[in-house]
Amino acid sequence: MSKKSVLLISLAYVFYFVAAFLISLVCEADRCRIHDDSILGWLLLYFIFLIPVFIFSLITYKMREEVFRAWWRFALWFVPVIMLVTFLFNSQNRGGGMVATMAGGFDILIIGIFYTIFVITSLVKIILTYRQVKRENT
Repeated sequence: MSKKSVLLISLAYVFYFVAAFLISLVCEADRCRIHDDSILGWLLLYFIFLIPVFIFSLITYKMREEVFRAWWRFALWFVPVIMLVTFLFNSQNRGGGMVATMAGGFDILIIGIFYTIFVITSLVKIILTYRQVKRENT
């Protein structure tokens, strides 16, 4: 995928996320709430990784292609891992998940750890590649 494609796809989700959040603040009726068992709630939950993807694609957008590609190679394999972990914990909360042995409070902690790993590794990957490309061009 190109920089522009990643940026536009993740931007579309950010707009959806912000719109869903604002609607839930403004409208107090039950019909306005996004439930985790609805398709809108499912989209909100499983694709929340697109927020950090948007931020990192925005950071790398004006940088050289090598920097984006280095980060994107990492994101391409780590994002599905985050999606899988989120799915497993969400299915556990519905009563029949594969990780039913985990206690309820640990799911947020584990998912948070995965997101922290994603953010820190992305930043390190971008900075190191940027420095390397900068050094090669001077």
